[in-house]
Amino acid sequence: MAIIVNGRPYELLTVVCKQLGVSRIVLYRATRLGRIPYIAIAGRRFVDLEAAQQYVATKYRRKTAEAIKRAWARRKRLQAKAEEKSEVNADEA
Repeated sequence: MAIIVNGRPYELLTVVCKQLGVSRIVLYRATRLGRIPYIAIAGRRFVDLEAAQQYVATKYRRKTAEAIKRAWARRKRLQAKAEEKSEVNADEA
């Protein structure tokens, strides 16, 4: 559901995230910091599609973001294992 404002296409932020393969928080932060122009209509953010594409292509560090995701997933797995061990040890005692 793209809208045209001053000759520029604006699309729902969630739709743009799916198209570009980034999380919503990436574009929310960029809009909040003024790096991507947006329009709020009825509580929904419509972002400038071309500006979002340019931002992701030039500013977004995909490899860094993916490395952080992997690190957090590993950390979560290790915490779950530690909790399992502590539960087993508590049951044995």
